[in-house]
Amino acid sequence: MRIESSIKGWFAVVAVSVSAVSCDMLDITQDNKLSVSNMWKTAEQVEGSTYGIYSELRSNFVQSQINVFYWGELRVGEYMWGPSSLFNVWVGREVIQNTMTANITSCGWSKLYSAIDQANAVLKYAPDTAIPMTDAKRNWAMGQAYFARAYAYFWAARLWGDVPLNLRPIESVDQPETYPVRAPKADVYARIGSDIESALALSDALGSDKYLATKTAVLMLKAEYCLWMYSAQKGGDAYLDGAEDALEAIGISPSLLCDDYGQIFDRMADNAKPSKNSKEVVFALYNDQTESKTGGYSWYFAFPEAYVAKGYQGKPVPIYETQWLDYGEGFLAKLRDSRDNRGDTRVKYNLGEGDYGADGGRLTFCRKFLGDMSAGKMVLDADLIYYRAALAVMMDAELKYYRKDYGGALKSLNIIAKRAYGKDNYYTDASQEAVLEALVDEYFLEFPAEGVIWWALIRLDKIWDYNDYLAANRNKTNILLWPISKSARDKNSNLTQTEGWY
Repeated sequence: MRIESSIKGWFAVVAVSVSAVSCDMLDITQDNKLSVSNMWKTAEQVEGSTYGIYSELRSNFVQSQINVFYWGELRVGEYMWGPSSLFNVWVGREVIQNTMTANITSCGWSKLYSAIDQANAVLKYAPDTAIPMTDAKRNWAMGQAYFARAYAYFWAARLWGDVPLNLRPIESVDQPETYPVRAPKADVYARIGSDIESALALSDALGSDKYLATKTAVLMLKAEYCLWMYSAQKGGDAYLDGAEDALEAIGISPSLLCDDYGQIFDRMADNAKPSKNSKEVVFALYNDQTESKTGGYSWYFAFPEAYVAKGYQGKPVPIYETQWLDYGEGFLAKLRDSRDNRGDTRVKYNLGEGDYGADGGRLTFCRKFLGDMSAGKMVLDADLIYYRAALAVMMDAELKYYRKDYGGALKSLNIIAKRAYGKDNYYTDASQEAVLEALVDEYFLEFPAEGVIWWALIRLDKIWDYNDYLAANRNKTNILLWPISKSARDKNSNLTQTEGWY
């Protein structure tokens, strides 16, 4: 079943199956009409509930200040992000400056746990052989649920460390899952690894719909998880073996990439007919205005109509309300240098820059994930990308760097560089220092605004070089984690605050 044609139908099922029975666990509104009613009777209900997991994931990541960008890039800091170039205002200042408190919106995890709870319900009931369904459909539902639960917990553990580890759907306020304690992060990471392997065991049933889990998406999650466990969690060489297995199964080659970087993203100036699902996309968040499903964070980079010269409105300057964010001066300098001195063709898609202002003034902005601008104000209908194949190529280079196979690392880096610079064997220096520098450069230049760079800098132990605040507080407890929201702790007294935060 293709999600484009079935989305209305499964959202209707979700609306019934995830209707609210409120409880104070984890500051979320819980389901559980589905679990405690007689709805777990047909294959269609299991299928609708499985799509509902991704509905909940989407609800989490389209939030204004909770998304892959906020959670995975703003914290790089003022080197990369700063206030609007036009208005000198910004959103997410506490995140950019790493001065978060428990009162800010971005600390909320409620919708993430709603997705986990929905996955738990599918994993509890889908195996019931009393439900008449084919083995293929049952395996599809369980594989999707294992992947989604692992994906959600991977975000949670990286953000907060010790987090509640709920593995059963909440169907009663008397369950311990209703008011859980924080489980040790080692237990959470172990469950993530177990769920990934369970999803892989069922991956032949997952299908090819990129708005859900595919076998390649599971393999990419495994590779990212294993690199994180090796580097950030000091888990040992066995994790490098796991990452290598996953990346070899994907098959790292130039054929994974689009020929033109701009083909990946919707409505770039050089894409007259943008595709919502290029071959490079592995796992994406569905947005479509015809289905009344729109959202995302690209509006942070757009400008009010009155401040943009008429001939440039939507061509290329995105029009929305107020520009709240722009690139920091350090990163602007990196983008311009890569464009002007290295011939980097990606920059025209990552950076909008020109004398576009209504007063002739110069404007700069991020050009990722632009929505439909045909009617003037941008519609937020660009799909948001969770995983794309270029990340698999970069992780392969990173893996080989950790293995001290610097020549192998350059081979993968040069797949990325060939598209960017149009030159074979762009990187030639196989010294450890040069390979590390190239890894950091290519993560910055390939993935701005995609929620990737923060995690790569932590793995490579380079975040301290770009964020003065973090560098000055490097020895503080849990400086790279987040506080738990006040709302969650107010509703569940069993939750303790992340040590080092308040």
